[in-house]
Amino acid sequence: LPHRHKVVIAGNHDVTMDPAYYEARGRARFHERRAEPYVPERARRRLTNCTYLEDNATTVMGITIYGSPWQPEFYDWAFNLPRGSPCLQKWLLAPSDGSVDVLVTHGPPLGHGDALGNGARTGCTDLLHVVQERVRPSVHVFGHIHEGYGITTDGTTTFVNASTCTLRYRPTNPPIVVDVFPRSA
Repeated sequence: LPHRHKVVIAGNHDVTMDPAYYEARGRARFHERRAEPYVPERARRRLTNCTYLEDNATTVMGITIYGSPWQPEFYDWAFNLPRGSPCLQKWLLAPSDGSVDVLVTHGPPLGHGDALGNGARTGCTDLLHVVQERVRPSVHVFGHIHEGYGITTDGTTTFVNASTCTLRYRPTNPPIVVDVFPRSA
């Protein structure tokens, strides 16, 4: 992409980016017929001309962005964690000092862009609590639940489910553009 700055996180389909998952199940599930298996660390090194975030932050043009690839268990995919303490421990890694302008997670918080086609909600309660009570970013961007595409707000944080794909994995959802200003502006 021609953009000067690109910030990315992995998600549940990025099986080679999660070494524990790939070695335990991903390799056999997706790459059984490969003569030479993928090496997760090599896959990560192939990400060039971008900043990859995994439970850490970067600052771009005065905007602090924190990223995390995890989501509560959702079928047998990469970056899954059991709900409750394992997820909460990952969310608590995000700074709570008011420095995060944009939070990027793969999975959604409860009640924002997390509704399945049948109406069931799959968002993480612990993530919602950490976003609203601890991190309080201006914008929280995520995807994962394709049919949850769109924007909501709680009055403090703008929640953006930026999934490019539809429920049928067709990449037809248009980009969502959000203006973000540094908190010091």
